[in-house]
Amino acid sequence: MSGENQKLKAIGRRLQDEESRFVGYAEIEHKTRELGFGMTVRTLRFYVDEGILPPPKKVGKTPVYEEDWILNVLLSVHLMKSRLNRSLADVRAVLGRLSEDPANLADKLSVLYEESTREGEGALAPVARAALVDAFFDLLLGRTGPPRQASQVALAELIDLFRSSSKGDPAGFPTAQAVLKSQGPLEPPPTPATGTPAVTPGAGGVPPTIVIKAGPTEPASSTLPEPTLAMPPGAVTVERARALEETFIGRFESGFERLGRVLCPLDGKGYKAGPRERSLLKRDRAGEIVDVMKRHRVFDRTLLDIIPLDEAREFQVFQRGLFGRGDLKVVVSALCLSPLDQFVKRRWAYGPLGPLDVERAVEGLGIKADVFHYVGVLSTTGWVPECRDRLPTGRNLLVCLIESAGATAWRRHLLADPRWGGVERAFDPETDREKVERVRDHLRVHLKPKGEFVILENLIEDLDLPAECVRAALDEVLGEDGELAVVVSGGREIVKRRRL
Repeated sequence: MSGENQKLKAIGRRLQDEESRFVGYAEIEHKTRELGFGMTVRTLRFYVDEGILPPPKKVGKTPVYEEDWILNVLLSVHLMKSRLNRSLADVRAVLGRLSEDPANLADKLSVLYEESTREGEGALAPVARAALVDAFFDLLLGRTGPPRQASQVALAELIDLFRSSSKGDPAGFPTAQAVLKSQGPLEPPPTPATGTPAVTPGAGGVPPTIVIKAGPTEPASSTLPEPTLAMPPGAVTVERARALEETFIGRFESGFERLGRVLCPLDGKGYKAGPRERSLLKRDRAGEIVDVMKRHRVFDRTLLDIIPLDEAREFQVFQRGLFGRGDLKVVVSALCLSPLDQFVKRRWAYGPLGPLDVERAVEGLGIKADVFHYVGVLSTTGWVPECRDRLPTGRNLLVCLIESAGATAWRRHLLADPRWGGVERAFDPETDREKVERVRDHLRVHLKPKGEFVILENLIEDLDLPAECVRAALDEVLGEDGELAVVVSGGREIVKRRRL
């Protein structure tokens, strides 16, 4: 009997060790924050919905991932998306082809990022850095031959080839095709010795093999574009930046008109914001752009018609008095920021703006101590993640950061502060109809396969849209597709296809 007890205890310890290797969403969020690349629960769910991550396993009713595996995958996602500016399609494709320990990928990406940002003697020229990153990802994605695993890419050799080939080259880098051609065949990763047991999800102490489903990817090109001609991934054209600026400013003015009244948290009162109670100031940097063009010896009058102007709008709301306007109470400002030097030099810009850019823009407003300031700041090239954690705020200041999320979608970053009093709606460039269409597109994609479903609560959270817009889109889709229905499961509303 004692032998049976010992066996049961051994099984119990093995099961306990097995379960200890898995972590839930909340613990993943905590651990990634400690490691410096925090991933929220909402972001994790979004990555699962988009096919970036596979669906989690279950321990009881709790969704979990194997700890070492998920942390290395999320570090890789962070490096690819936030540090190397790769698209979600590229991230999905790289992870979809991943068949080895993701720690190899995370390690290679870390080295690649360090090399692409290194300054000083021996560092690559900016365009060469972009070409190096492109060459690395083209190897992983099979755009120049069979797709490779991260451990198969001799990154150090690739860097050395870039440096040696660029000597004497006035552009400071070789062509990507030349680098890949000189790379030669790469050695495959070492294979396990004969007799090594297969890795299975239940083997104690051995990480489970998790296969990530690949989503649709962009068609692979047979050759790499010349770095001198092609923009790096994530770059924004001057025309695109101007269009974003004009859309944001135009919709800010319209959005402010719809407010009718604004709150002044300093005295807790709401003030009318009609034409008789407000004034509108308009500013831009058109004059400075001419100086920037002269500094870079660019003489192109047509550029002035398409370059963003860093436009600004400022609504000043006054207390209405017996004899006209009284004291200034509230200022609502919309600012646009662009890396104008980059747009002047090459008609495209690369890289998001950072916290220092926000601070300078806010300082330039001349914040008044006895006036409450609401500020919305658009970056035409996006914001670095650190900006969300360093939003300027004060007793008389609230700031909202805005960036494009592609197509008609926009992202806003602001504190959940009751002092907004609805004014934040003026900084939302996306119309209600565009929000509804975005929900409809999401539902079409995720409910197309048979057996798929969407949790309504998660949909509202992941798309970061008002519940009423999601409901309106859902009503339209349900009316058009008789196979769809809303059911309640486990206390949550789920959209799914009926079983006919």
